[in-house]
Amino acid sequence: MTDALTVRTRDVAREAYHVVTPEGAAFVPECLMDRFSNEARPTHQSAYEWIGTHKRQITRAVATLKAGKTPKNPYDLITLIEET
Repeated sequence: MTDALTVRTRDVAREAYHVVTPEGAAFVPECLMDRFSNEARPTHQSAYEWIGTHKRQITRAVATLKAGKTPKNPYDLITLIEET
């Protein structure tokens, strides 16, 4: 499995980041990301850093979801999306 992961955009309505992994696309909710005491929600910079640090877990969770299984907590909050 390769570690390649791309962040496409932030979905404001879902409060999640649209990411693409070698296994597929998914929404990674902001609630998974560590909060900083001076941030009500993660800044884009904080979110991108968190996603980069957790790219293997995110990619593994997407692969698990594509296999029809449930990823380990807290990555079970990640949802697959279809890209057109």
